[in-house]
Amino acid sequence: MFRHAAIPCAALVLCSPSFAAINGFTESFAGGAANWRNFNGTSTLGWSGSGGPSGAAYVSGQFNLVSTTVGGFPPTVMRAAASYGSSNGGYVGNWINEGVTTVGFWFRHDLSESIALTGRFATPINTPGASVVSSTLVASNTWTFVSFNVAQGSSDIISLGGGTYSAIFSNIGNIQLGFQVPASLAGQNITGTFDMTGFTLTPAPGAMGLLAAGGLVRRRRR
Repeated sequence: MFRHAAIPCAALVLCSPSFAAINGFTESFAGGAANWRNFNGTSTLGWSGSGGPSGAAYVSGQFNLVSTTVGGFPPTVMRAAASYGSSNGGYVGNWINEGVTTVGFWFRHDLSESIALTGRFATPINTPGASVVSSTLVASNTWTFVSFNVAQGSSDIISLGGGTYSAIFSNIGNIQLGFQVPASLAGQNITGTFDMTGFTLTPAPGAMGLLAAGGLVRRRRR
C-alpha cells in the first residue's frame, strides 16, 4: 500500500542522460535497491518499483525506536558503503575535486511526528566521518525533498568526527542516513518505515535548483 505523496513536481530529479562524474550522480533505484542496506548493514533495503514521487521506484528500511533516548545519538536507518558495492561505487571518491557541495534526496516516513534528517559521510574504512543535519522537517507520510549542504564551513556540518574536512571529503566511501528522534517517541516500542529515492550529488544549492527545475541533472547509470 502506498502512502499519499505531496510534492512539487518541478523539483523531481529522477531521470536524465548518463554522466560519468561523481558530481551529478543520481541513484534512482529504478532497477532495485542497488546494494543499499538497512540500519546495521545486515540486509539489503526493501524495494518498490513504483509509488515514489511521480510514480518512481524507491527503497525502504525499518527501525525500532525502543533503544533510543531523548537527546541520544541519531539512529541510522539506511546506508551505502564502498565495501557493499552500493550503486556500483558511483558516489565513491573525491567530492572536493568533483565540486560536490549538496546531497539531496526524496524521503518519507510513517512516524507520528515530523523528523529532522541526519547524515554521515565517511571514508571507505568508515572513519573519520562528517555528521550533518538538515533544517528541513519531514512530516509523516509525505514525500519531502531533503538536502544537506556539505561545502566546507557549512552550518549543516555539525561534526567532523575528529578528522578534517579535507581528509573526509577527498575520500568518501560510506554514507549513512538517519534522523533525530522526537522526545515524544524516544524509547517507545515503535517500528518506523523510512523510504528514500532520487539520491543526488550536485554543485551549490542555487545551481541545484536551476538544474532540478529544468530536469537537467545528469544521472550516472549503474
